[in-house]
Amino acid sequence: MEGDFETQTEHRLAMIWADVLKLDKVGREQDFFGLGGDSLLATNVVLEARRVWSIDITVRVLIDAPVLADLAGIIERRANRRDGTPAPYDRA
Repeated sequence: MEGDFETQTEHRLAMIWADVLKLDKVGREQDFFGLGGDSLLATNVVLEARRVWSIDITVRVLIDAPVLADLAGIIERRANRRDGTPAPYDRA
């Protein structure tokens, strides 16, 4: 993966984007749609994010936050439980 990721979430999300977009590298400041993403591919990202982080997220969220680092921040906030502990990551 390209770029220095600040969190595990950014790194894992970059892996998901690279897989969905069929790219070798994705950076933390890159835009999903600028990389060739569309609404169908966004659906694939959202479904995988739901699976990996056990969160409620929609394609609208990705449309509103298309930069990887921004979307990763939203995912982290949604993945944190009410007691403040992070939700488990699927490291597969």
